[in-house]
Amino acid sequence: MTNFNHFCKILLYIFIFLGISNSAFPKILEFNQGDKSISNYFSGTISFDNYDYASSQSFFKKMEKVETKNEKYLSMHIQSLVNLEKYQEAYKYSKKLEKMNKSSFDSNLFLGIYHFKSQNFSKSKNYFKMLEFQQKQNLEQDLVLEILKTSLLAWAQISDLQNKNDLKMLNLRNPAFDNLTIIQKTFGNCFLKLDNTENEFMRVINDNTINFSRYHFFVSNYLNNNQKKKDAINIIMSASEKFPSNLLINQFKKVLNNEETNKNIFNCENSTHILAELFYILANVLSSQENYKLSNFYINIAKFLNPKFRSYNSLLAENFNNLEKYNQAKKIYKKMYENGSTYKWYSAKQIALIMKKKKGPDPNKFLLQTYKTLNTGVSETFDLANFLKSNEKYKEAINLYSKILTEIDQTNKLYPDVLERRGMAYERSDNWLLGEKDLIESLKVRPKEPYVMNYLAYSWIEKNQNINKALKMLREANNLKKNNGYITDSLGWALFKTKNFSEAKKYLQIAIMLMPRDPVINDHFADCLWMNDNKIQARYYWNNALKFDADEKIKKKIKRKILFGLENI
Repeated sequence: MTNFNHFCKILLYIFIFLGISNSAFPKILEFNQGDKSISNYFSGTISFDNYDYASSQSFFKKMEKVETKNEKYLSMHIQSLVNLEKYQEAYKYSKKLEKMNKSSFDSNLFLGIYHFKSQNFSKSKNYFKMLEFQQKQNLEQDLVLEILKTSLLAWAQISDLQNKNDLKMLNLRNPAFDNLTIIQKTFGNCFLKLDNTENEFMRVINDNTINFSRYHFFVSNYLNNNQKKKDAINIIMSASEKFPSNLLINQFKKVLNNEETNKNIFNCENSTHILAELFYILANVLSSQENYKLSNFYINIAKFLNPKFRSYNSLLAENFNNLEKYNQAKKIYKKMYENGSTYKWYSAKQIALIMKKKKGPDPNKFLLQTYKTLNTGVSETFDLANFLKSNEKYKEAINLYSKILTEIDQTNKLYPDVLERRGMAYERSDNWLLGEKDLIESLKVRPKEPYVMNYLAYSWIEKNQNINKALKMLREANNLKKNNGYITDSLGWALFKTKNFSEAKKYLQIAIMLMPRDPVINDHFADCLWMNDNKIQARYYWNNALKFDADEKIKKKIKRKILFGLENI
């Protein structure tokens, strides 16, 4: 943030602040003095809102002598410390608040967590009970909070008394979270070393009603910890085929193969590890709700509880990415880059994407250099080829796709995908005959694949080839994949090309509703409107297309259409 923007935000806060009546003032801030303390409060709040935890903590630290019970301030201060991984400072500050009778929701939460990790379960239980009587201000995620309160008290009780009947306490009242109840009870079985633990784990991963891909790691890890390494390897190898991009599964596969030494990253006979996973789950839920502040706080609590579990960092970095805080995300990925081959390749891909967005050093060169330092296989080669293709390095990408095809056969799951991507790269590099051949071959191996059908058929349309065949293929693809903007657009465009302007308008209208910011779809819809004698509307959508990220060639054509309309059909 620039100094000017920072200054403007402070002014805004001050104006808001001055608009508060004198009677309301003590209820909001309760400061005894107003000068520097107020300035530090505003500056700290702005920094916290900007996810600059180091700055916010620095400002709040200057206010520690100020007597306040302001919930927002206390929450931001503690969260800043935890997000900076200054856990001991967060503990000391929370204890200080307790002695001053100024405890907050977050201070009691952290004190409970701190004592839980120290195995002082009766003390942690007392702090968790206090959460029942405090209400978090402006918290929309009531369900998450309810889960947290219920689960923390239950795990403190289970860990303290180790009574299997206590597992009933893990039942969550809201049926929307039945899956979380199942997961926690399965961990509970393991913690209490009950005989049915293995069966419960297998039940979780064999449940087809929800994606429990992550839990293949926990099953495999449990089996490995119980001298069933062969069974653990079978589970994790099967999972890696089903979920090839799952970071946690890929990491543990390397551990089991003795390629990485980071063992004992999770043990379900340790309730602290289980609690860390609970906070990760809640952080994931909050992230999906775009509550990144609370999500970051919970991730860092998870890291405090189980610092060896490095995959927690991936969600933290993802949050910063979603916020377009690329510098913070990059810092996390750089740390992950140094932690084993699994993380090195994963984080290298993410760093390369950030480099591309920020238009800095050459991301292609960076990723290629990392690729050369690793013991790479087909999966990494495919990743690199896809990245190069997305950056219009078609020749290099084609060479890598061709390399993969010499190493795998038609039975490999990647085979049709590699043909598809190479076909696209050929088409983009103006080698249509080879591109067409690959796309057709991909459909032979995997018939009725709607995205390949769409790409092939649309290419035919653009090249004025096989129009009727393309139209038939696109109708089929559209039936297979309803409400896909690209496929719907392609079908509408095929109808336009066959001069069925009325039906074309119907599909292109749906496509524009599905993807209103796509320049090509706006262009197609405008063309169709023009041919349906809606010329004013047509010019509106052509102008619309220019607002979005269209390439210069398309923009030039559109500008001519705005001036002269459709000259030739």
